[in-house]
Amino acid sequence: MLLLAALVLNHVSVIDVARGVAEADRAVEIEGTQIHAVLRAKDYRPPAGIQVVNLPGRYLMPGFVDMHAHVLFPPLGEDGRPLPSFDRETALALLRTLLFNGITTVRDPGDATEAAVAVRGLLARGVIVGPPMLTAGRILTTAPMEHAIYVTVTNEKEVREEVDWQADVGVDFIKLYQDLPPRLVRAGIDEAHRRGLRVIGHLQSTTWTDAARMGIDFIAHAASWAPEYLAPAARAAYRPSMFGRVYWLEHVDPNSPAVQEMITALVEHHVSVDPTLMAFRTKFWGDDFRYTNNPLRGEAPPKLWAGFARRSSTVDWTPEQYRAARAQWPKLLALVKLMHDRGVLLTVGTDTPFPWIVPGASFHEELRLLASAGIPVPAVLRMATLNAAQALKLNIGSIEPGKDADLVVLSANPLESLRNTERIEIVVKAGKIFKPER
Repeated sequence: MLLLAALVLNHVSVIDVARGVAEADRAVEIEGTQIHAVLRAKDYRPPAGIQVVNLPGRYLMPGFVDMHAHVLFPPLGEDGRPLPSFDRETALALLRTLLFNGITTVRDPGDATEAAVAVRGLLARGVIVGPPMLTAGRILTTAPMEHAIYVTVTNEKEVREEVDWQADVGVDFIKLYQDLPPRLVRAGIDEAHRRGLRVIGHLQSTTWTDAARMGIDFIAHAASWAPEYLAPAARAAYRPSMFGRVYWLEHVDPNSPAVQEMITALVEHHVSVDPTLMAFRTKFWGDDFRYTNNPLRGEAPPKLWAGFARRSSTVDWTPEQYRAARAQWPKLLALVKLMHDRGVLLTVGTDTPFPWIVPGASFHEELRLLASAGIPVPAVLRMATLNAAQALKLNIGSIEPGKDADLVVLSANPLESLRNTERIEIVVKAGKIFKPER
């Protein structure tokens, strides 16, 4: 790592994510933590005394944003249950791994409130290595929970008290979970907005349509799983279990008035969605992500990987259930493509480090999964950068004067293949150069 007061990345091709083009042979001047100028490199003469890094044949991207990473999620113990609190060694390794995979901003959509705010501060001050973090606190749920990243609420008073506590501690977002009914979701949104906080929803008991109209800011995951989106005849047999999601996909009609109304509400109310396809890929293909044959085993912090082997969400599925889930995978992709086509602001998140979702590496796999849904490569790259900047209201996401200098240098053109997003040579975060530890 090298701290530079002034830096030029010279003779580099700049990826303009807004237009989906590569601008060849540019000189990018960085002063402090921001981009000062983007110039043609031909005949360019760097100012005296400035640090110059010549990068012919390389490609410069805005830094990536993982919108869904629980960076303090406790590893699973010998009994397959989460440890009582986060593991410092694992969290530090996870954060470094994210940064060295080109992720220069991370949104944590739910973690132990006080610890997450403290770690966010350590990252901001440069005490620990990792991407700058925005964070929610404990996730509000009605279920009885003995888990560091969840808090149980049963009525509107408890919802408002918890939101107020998290606001006082200093979180960036409030996270509402799938079992909260509409009256509690409304209370959470209203109280969070009163305190100047935006709200992330992983929702099922409350429909996305209703939540959008209530003013929710973000939705997590690719599908609602709410029974209201199924035809009445299909609802009776629906069970909101993990395998019930397969039934839901089989019976949902993306062209139904209910689904179309939902997408219209998301667009009209400016709700951003991070689909986290990896969270479903690892479940629907669980037997291909097991301990022995996952090629990413060496890239995961050891305690996380050991925990993956102890418990995953679909480990009890039969081969027939896996086959049924895989048969519905195209339907899930079609729902994501429909949201994209209709103008929902999609971003990229992974839900790491839930079982088999390897930090960092899973982000690049998520990009390829989004492309497999039929979303064009330039649009996927925008989702990973500029869309996230817009959703988070941050001064990042594109390479232009005045933007924060959060950048990734690649050895090959990502517009030609999303495989090239993994070919990282340099990460620049707030004007500091980091070279991935490979």
